[in-house]
Amino acid sequence: MFRTSLVGVVLVLSGVLGSTAAPDSPPDLAGVYRCDGMNPDGTAYKGVVEITKLRDTFRVAWKMDDGSVIGVGIYSGGVFAVSYFGGAPAVAVYRVDGNRLVGEWTMGGIEGAVYAETRTKTAAAPSRGEPGRQDPPKEEPRRQTKPARGLQL
Repeated sequence: MFRTSLVGVVLVLSGVLGSTAAPDSPPDLAGVYRCDGMNPDGTAYKGVVEITKLRDTFRVAWKMDDGSVIGVGIYSGGVFAVSYFGGAPAVAVYRVDGNRLVGEWTMGGIEGAVYAETRTKTAAAPSRGEPGRQDPPKEEPRRQTKPARGLQL
């Protein structure tokens, strides 16, 4: 009897301890990615995507030949989900595959179709301006050496 009870207590405790363990930390998604995908008309597209971490969320900026799109994303349950507006409400979901994000996207107005997109992380550092391009250093503002005089009438 004692042995059966002890085994039961160990099983219960291992279940409790296992359920309170911290989940795996999310991967480092921030960075610059080369983006390859499929348009609704069947043509391929390429671009650059910059992902920036903002506390528990992500800012996602696509730079394509035909313009830019900004979105917001979260990583939850092993999935990176992004919402954006590219002429219509849209959503994309990705799974992490090494240095790539492999996913699908859809947009309102395309009648339920889903399209593929893959992002491959590059070695480029995130920029302060548009994704994939480093901004030149800004000049320091010139300081006045003597106080400005007010207007004289």
